[in-house]
Formats: sequence, structure tokens, C-alpha cells
Amino acid sequence: MKVRGAALPAAAVAVRLLSQTLTATYRLHRLEGAGHLERALEPPAMLACWHEQLALSIVLVRRRLLPVGGPVSILASHSADGELAARVARAWGIRVTRGSTSRGGREAALALYRELVKQRSTLLFMPDGPRGPARRPKAGGIVLAAMSGAPIVPAGLAVDRGLRLRSWDRMIVGAPFSRVAVAVGEPIVLSRASTDAEREAARVEFGARLDDLTARARRLLA
Repeated sequence: MKVRGAALPAAAVAVRLLSQTLTATYRLHRLEGAGHLERALEPPAMLACWHEQLALSIVLVRRRLLPVGGPVSILASHSADGELAARVARAWGIRVTRGSTSRGGREAALALYRELVKQRSTLLFMPDGPRGPARRPKAGGIVLAAMSGAPIVPAGLAVDRGLRLRSWDRMIVGAPFSRVAVAVGEPIVLSRASTDAEREAARVEFGARLDDLTARARRLLA
């Protein structure tokens, strides 16, 4: 969705209202790994899913994270889509850090580190964003987890009815009154003293876990 200039405020309001209306109708059919999700509710923590599941993850934010009352943060890119996402997130009460791995990466990483360590926030992040390739986790999230000491709580989400947008990530948007299933995995914890080889191994394992959890969420709908 490419929206710029004077159209941004109106588009942000429309997207926020649409997302609120849709997620209010979603039924959380199954939540597997609720104990692991509890760790994400004890910030600092990083709750992760693939970028294609961003729209579905609003269910967890709205029904599990925000009611707890602790800060919830996201990273939004400097693009027009990122500006739209930032406006919508702030309207929801979510803290926003601007940046990406391609533009302002170092500054964004430092800001997210402060969010985790000083603000003790729960960071909702998509390791293959903001522009892909889809389902290939970047190293930045692993480094951030190691430096901050925040555990990464991986999650997979699936919906029984919906559509895929024609975006790089083929984002999934559930149909009204659809069932959503969530599978949450064991947290990944890294030490600040971890080596480059250990972090690379963690990155590969992280991607495999997200794939497995996504497949598990789909099976929970069966």
C-alpha cells in the first residue's frame, strides 16, 4: 500500500479502524505454548513471527500484550509503508522506533536496545522484514538479543479463512469471524559473550523454529 503526503493521516485512521474491526471478530481458536508466551509478557523480551503474519499478530498484541500494561514496541522502516504502520501503531499505544537494516540500521539498533534495556519493553519484531527475502531471518535480531539479554520468543500464527496480499511477504489477512491458531515456542536465549559462529547457528535455528511453529499453527486449525 503506497500512501504518501496529505493522504497519510486519513489512510492511517482507515487502516486502524479496519484492523480494530477485523481483529475484534477473530476467534482465538487455539493457543499452544501459553507458558512460553508468558515469558514475552515479562519484559525485556522479543516476540517474533514471520512478516507475513504481521496482521495476525495484532491478535496477540491486542489480547495478550497490551492488557498487561507494559510497553510494547515495534520497528517501522523509513518508507511510506513504514510511516503508515508507525501512525497506526502509535494510535494503538505501541511505541515505534524508525529505521531498518538498509537505512538507519545502526541508529535503529541502538534505539531498540534502549527500548529493551531502559524502557523494559516487549519488542514485536519480524526477522525477515522490512523488505525480505521472506522467511529468511536477518542477523540483526540475534545480535540485539545477545547484546540486550532479552529472550526471543518465537511464534507461528495461522488463520482458517483469509487472503494473501500481493506484497513481497504475501501478508496474510484473516477474513471476518475467522479462527486464528497460535503456536509459541521455547524462548531462544543468547549470551553477550556468544561467538559469531554461535550467533549464526542461532539464526538458522530461529528460522527453522518459526517455520515449524507456523506449520504447527496450521495443524491446530484442522
